[in-house]
Amino acid sequence: MNTQEWRTKLSEVVREWRLSPEMQDFYGLKVTPERGKLYMLQLGIYIRNRRNYWPQVAANCPEMKVKQRILAHEYEELVEDDYSKIGHLDLVFRQARELGVSEEEVLNAEPLPTTRAAVYAWWWLARNRPWQEALAASTTAEWFNDDRLLGEYGGGNCSSLFRNWTRDLGFRADQMPNFTAHSKADEKHSDMFLDILETFVPPEAEKGVINTVKESYDIIKAYFGGMTTAMKRLS
Repeated sequence: MNTQEWRTKLSEVVREWRLSPEMQDFYGLKVTPERGKLYMLQLGIYIRNRRNYWPQVAANCPEMKVKQRILAHEYEELVEDDYSKIGHLDLVFRQARELGVSEEEVLNAEPLPTTRAAVYAWWWLARNRPWQEALAASTTAEWFNDDRLLGEYGGGNCSSLFRNWTRDLGFRADQMPNFTAHSKADEKHSDMFLDILETFVPPEAEKGVINTVKESYDIIKAYFGGMTTAMKRLS
């Protein structure tokens, strides 16, 4: 498949995820300070562990062009880009502080059982699936923030939460740096590996790539579903 065909096919997976009952339930929840805290703590775990998945893909991939692209991606996440001069985890720290959550609390957060299971599952995909499948799963995990794909459904994850936190908590844009940055940064990252899929996925391997992305989005649903269940217990 060419770049546009990959975009079309994988976008279908993301749209199905956005319309799933699990995600409709999550975005339908009223945001309270305690629910916001839970989200930021689990997000910190998610963000830190994603830095473990990409190196697995790079280690399994023999193509120097792909390794370089992964390094460029991770430089923006870990070191600096247009949104932070010290890495994207700082965006989580800054937004969590608006809820009274310290950097230490983010770093020492206890994962929900579903978050822990998701972290293990994503790492397994990154380590054990063919590198093309693992790369597709890792890159499309950023597509759920892409408003270009999901605008007609209320926007990507960060834009949807930005709206909900504004409505329910009265937060301003400057109080939500993580949502503000990723609604834009992940559009760039969504485009970053499409040409790699076109170049390095042979026709006979295309189905495996699509199926692995679907599996990854099932894990994403479980991750969000676990937060929904936990949030419903909080006032």
